[in-house]
Formats: sequence, structure tokens, C-alpha cells
Amino acid sequence: HIYFGHYLGQLVQKFNTKHKIQPNFIASHGHTIFHEPQQHYTAQIGDGAAIAAVTGIPTVTDLRACDVALGGQGAPIVPIGDQHLFADYRFCLNLGGIANISVKNTNNIVAYDICGANQILNRLANKANWEYDKDGALARLGKVNTELFDALNQVDFFKQIPPKSLSNQWVQGTLPPIIEKFKIPLQNQICTFCEHIAFQIAKNIEHYSPKPNDQLLITGGGAFNKFLVERITELASLKVHIPADIIIKYKEALVMAFIGLLRLRQENNVLKSVTGAVQNSINGAVYQGRNTETIE
Repeated sequence: HIYFGHYLGQLVQKFNTKHKIQPNFIASHGHTIFHEPQQHYTAQIGDGAAIAAVTGIPTVTDLRACDVALGGQGAPIVPIGDQHLFADYRFCLNLGGIANISVKNTNNIVAYDICGANQILNRLANKANWEYDKDGALARLGKVNTELFDALNQVDFFKQIPPKSLSNQWVQGTLPPIIEKFKIPLQNQICTFCEHIAFQIAKNIEHYSPKPNDQLLITGGGAFNKFLVERITELASLKVHIPADIIIKYKEALVMAFIGLLRLRQENNVLKSVTGAVQNSINGAVYQGRNTETIE
């Protein structure tokens, strides 16, 4: 935790020097190593005090803990950005290691994790000595295995109602054993898992009765998986928008900076309608470093 914080601080220093910038503050989510909100804890390594000490720049970290203490899932936290920075899209889908979605309703926004995504697809692609399934090429060669597809969709998590969230440990511990029970070609495994992702996403979108003009914004690494995006578009039956590469890659980083700004302005940055907490809350620990400039 401490070492990683110093390392992050050093990387930020190099970045600032290279680009000749002096940020007002740093917002660092860190790397989640434990996330068990049902047991009232979540932990992200990357010590904010170390980042602030190395850089001398005010640093906001620990962006989920207050929400968990208030009975929330502590996730997703990106919807505050979806609400304010991407207001034109009713549905915002992030295809990261875990697929999660935010949905804007008349009076609020709801969001939650849907299913495992890239971390399982990458794990399968690694078996073919691919870092990842570029453009969904391996999946496109395969066929959906109905038995595996049904087994994946019968997992209890998919029957739960929001708010709900997934941990990396759950994804890695629950889904690979199901896949490995089926002795089928690797490309069929990948194709079937893509179909599982698309099916779960479409099912959750359908629950909110999408209107003809509603748009689905897709970001995260999975937005580059052309086969997966095709299947989502086919099953979800609404307008899909793939933004510029810089938004696909860095939307979550942008939102983390926004969350940090809200924290420094003493404004709510995690929403109870998303996490199930007893109230909206201001999340984040602040380490001042050497710069005490006020953020306005």
C-alpha cells in the first residue's frame, strides 16, 4: 500500500515534468484488492499520503469507504460523472474487467455491476497466447454453446436486484470453473461468454423500457471488441454510440478527477440511488502535501 503510493507519486511527477503542468490536485482511485460491501469493507491500495508527500500536490484517495460505512455497495461510483458530464446519454455502459451500467430515470440515476467482462475474455484469450481478443477475432470464429450459455446465466447474482456490485475475486472465483466444466473449443468458450455478456446487458436495458431516441454510450476496453459490440447492438435494440478513443480509454479517469473535485468542494460525490446507502455522501480522504491552494 505504501510502496504503491510512492510509486504512483513518482509516475505523476514524471508526467507533470514531461508535460510541464502543475495540477491543482490529484484524485487517485488506487487498485482494489478487497471489495466485500456485504461485510462492510472495501480496500484500495495506493497510499494517498505517499502520493502527496512525493508530489507536494493535494491528493484525494479512498473514494468508496464512506459510502460502504453508510450501508452502500461503494460501487459503482462513476455514475456521478455520467449524470453531470455525459447527460445526453440515458444509458452509459462501461465494458471493463466487469461490465457495469448507469441508467438515468426521471428523478434519479441507478447504476450497478452487470457481469464479468474483459477479465474473463482476456483470461480465455491468454490460453491462445493472445494478450486479449483483438476486435473479438477469436470469438467471431466460435459458436455459442447453449449448455454453457445457460449455466452462466443461472448464477444467483444475475437474479439479484440492484443495488449490487461484483468483486474481482468473485468474478475470477465463480465464472472460470463454470466455463472449464465444458470441454469445448476455446473459440466457442469465448464466443459463448461474449453472448452471455451481451445477453445480460440487453436484459438489464430492457428492464428500463428504453425509448426510440435513447442512446447507449459504451466505453472501457470492451468498446474496442467489435464482435462484442455487434452482439450488444443486436440484442439491446437501441442506438449505440462509440465515442472517440480518448473517451473510451480515459472516461473513468476523467470521472475520478471529477469526484476528487466534488470532494474538495464539499459536495456529494457518491449517490445513494446507485449504491443503496442510507444517504448521498462526500467520499475521499484528503492529504494536502505542500500546496494549500484552495480549489474553487
